[in-house]
Amino acid sequence: MTAPSEDRPGSLEPMRPAAAPSVPGTAVTLAWLWLFALAWLGFWLLVMLPSQVMLAQLARAIDPDQKVRLASVFQGVLLVSIVVAVPLAGFLCDRTRLAWGRRRVWALSGFVLAALAFALVGQIDSVPVVCGLLVLVAIGQACVLVALSAMIADQVPVNQRGRASAAFGVPQVIALAGGMALVTEVIDDVPTAWWMIALLALACCLPFLLGVGEPAPSPQAGPAGSLLHDLTPPRPRRAPDYYWAMTTRVLVNAGNLVGTAYLLYYVEDVLHRPDPESAALTLTLVYLLFCVIATYAAGLVSDRMPRRKPLVLVSAVLQSAAALSLAVSPTWQAALLAAALLGVGYGAFLSVDQVLTTDVLPDERTRARDLGLVNAAQNLPIAPVVGFTVLTLTNENYRALYAASALIVMLGAWSVTRIRSVS
Repeated sequence: MTAPSEDRPGSLEPMRPAAAPSVPGTAVTLAWLWLFALAWLGFWLLVMLPSQVMLAQLARAIDPDQKVRLASVFQGVLLVSIVVAVPLAGFLCDRTRLAWGRRRVWALSGFVLAALAFALVGQIDSVPVVCGLLVLVAIGQACVLVALSAMIADQVPVNQRGRASAAFGVPQVIALAGGMALVTEVIDDVPTAWWMIALLALACCLPFLLGVGEPAPSPQAGPAGSLLHDLTPPRPRRAPDYYWAMTTRVLVNAGNLVGTAYLLYYVEDVLHRPDPESAALTLTLVYLLFCVIATYAAGLVSDRMPRRKPLVLVSAVLQSAAALSLAVSPTWQAALLAAALLGVGYGAFLSVDQVLTTDVLPDERTRARDLGLVNAAQNLPIAPVVGFTVLTLTNENYRALYAASALIVMLGAWSVTRIRSVS
């Protein structure tokens, strides 16, 4: 039940959970963390590679003259679909009651659907069919995302959430590095690349989803109320910190993606590297080396210090500096420096932001829904819209694109300062 003060019209009092929070008290094991990280590795293979390189390759293979337009369309379809699918998947996941595991069943089903559709994408040269398959990929990704994210809040004690968030973030970096090496240097055939990544993703998720049990949900973690209640997002005036955390996630990720989604074209059309795909891979490996180190280190620091916001602020400033270096000095040396700065900044953000978001969830009974809303919002198609608009209006001026990237990230840094319940 809500407090009487929350029902008064115009009340600005933050929303309080309807039941006492159930905080996990038993530490998860090292084996649990490693297998959890492996499952996230499978997820990130399906998520990171299309946005970073595979959709660009596919668009170029289908129509080289319209590659920017097609890549933007594919990005937009994927992002819009996951924005729509994630909240519904989270709602259904919260209301599922299965002895085998309510989170596990959604994660496994999502992996199977996403991998099957993903494998087919690269075999098709019809734009409408590719878009349809990307919708299915997004639905599967949504199911996996809400289920695995909710497991952190369900099963991991507060003093281990930094490490659990590192298990969420480090695989993202490894997936991008290893996956890009695979699809740019080892596999030079677009159709083969798509089904190989799908197969690898399935192989990564099975040890955790089939080999690790899931505890039954606590009595307080049942559905929060009526169908309408559980489908309705928290009111912004009652959960302001939740929405500021969401805004931070949206803007920082959008600013990051604005720059990275078109990196292959930047290397090819601005830096004029003789082998653009190898050059893009080199930049990515530099970025990922620093990102892995920063993600792990930030996770440990986050578990040992009570303050989250300063780490998020520093991470955003570093990412903005990386984008500005590309805008001011479009040289290979500046690109290498930007890759290192971006790696440190985004790595720290991956660990700390996930913990911060978990800390400001308004109701434990709707964790998957509320985390789903945040994760859906971060996939709003801001990056392809900004990228297409800026490159079209400026006649493919990539300096303007990276200036826009820096501005968006700094707006994300400002929004985290508005959070009050977490220091």
